[in-house]
Amino acid sequence: MPPLISDAENHLKAAAAQSASRKKRRRALLGHLSRTWVLQRLKHINLSAVPSWLGAQVSTASRFEHSMGVGRLSFLVSDGSEHDQLLLTAAAALHDVGAGPFPHISDEVMREMLGFTHEGAVRFAFENSPVRDSSVLDEYGIDVMEVSSILDGGHRLSPLLRGFPDLDNADNIRRFMMTIPGRPLGVASYRPSEIASCMSLECEEQEIPVDLLKRWRGDYQKVYSYVWNDGFNMVCWTMLGRALRILRGDLTPRFFRLTNREAFQIIRLRLPGLAKGLRKKEFKILLDREYSELGGEARRLSESSNLGGIEDMLCEETGLENWSLGLTVDRPSITEESDHWRVYLVSHEGNDESVALLEDMLSGSELLV
Repeated sequence: MPPLISDAENHLKAAAAQSASRKKRRRALLGHLSRTWVLQRLKHINLSAVPSWLGAQVSTASRFEHSMGVGRLSFLVSDGSEHDQLLLTAAAALHDVGAGPFPHISDEVMREMLGFTHEGAVRFAFENSPVRDSSVLDEYGIDVMEVSSILDGGHRLSPLLRGFPDLDNADNIRRFMMTIPGRPLGVASYRPSEIASCMSLECEEQEIPVDLLKRWRGDYQKVYSYVWNDGFNMVCWTMLGRALRILRGDLTPRFFRLTNREAFQIIRLRLPGLAKGLRKKEFKILLDREYSELGGEARRLSESSNLGGIEDMLCEETGLENWSLGLTVDRPSITEESDHWRVYLVSHEGNDESVALLEDMLSGSELLV
């Protein structure tokens, strides 16, 4: 009998030692990744798509801080082989390295030029790093293409970073709430570690407790409602998007490796009126409507090619310079039905004529074909 107890104790000790060794290696991997160029660049890319230094009351956190937070959360996911654990930590830490300047805002132009958005740009980021960052992954037996497939959604580990919730948005939502100056949204009602601790590398579907899921969803809705209802944030989102559409023909792939300030410097040099107008808060929202309040053709605005064409037509018809007017179409939250997606029309110092003209355009489908 005593030998059996001794064997059991030895097994537990061995398992604990193995777990500690694996966790130490994952921490070492995260530390090595944190010093790569692809991650260091994210210190200059804000968590918010619109950088706080433009004057919007949004999160002041960087995507580097967020990425490191997601990397640390990966340590709490249970089970799996050592390789899968290392692979998840790498994907968690690197999930935003493909982000261009003004993430999400620049995604449409990135898709048109490169064929993917920032979630699918991990390989692009490593290939365009000025140093050989991939050597860190090589040291741990990790293939950058496998990391990319996780973030693209085609890997068995993808749900851990592309779920609702997942490790990414577990950190993102709370970090955004807690880093807005003055904390207008209050304190988050959940901790990211609560969500990560419920996850397993061996489960196809993660089992998040109902109460925890409800708390996370409540904060998620709170954040997105705040972002889409903050007037100046939407002014900046709209006009930064307009700037990229105007400059689209002159941009190169290298543009998507710039920082926010470097990209804004290009806008300032090429479109000085737009940059100055944002800095001095001279743009105004003329229209903020749901699809259901506009003509049936409003949904065609969600196509970026249509969006730019209508912006150009509005400027031509009203005699405005191309930089002085912009449109945004998006959904306030992931759960909204398309009828509740919103159309924003922004103009420099206001131009009411463009509102009526836009409504007329939406009633004539031939203008949008």
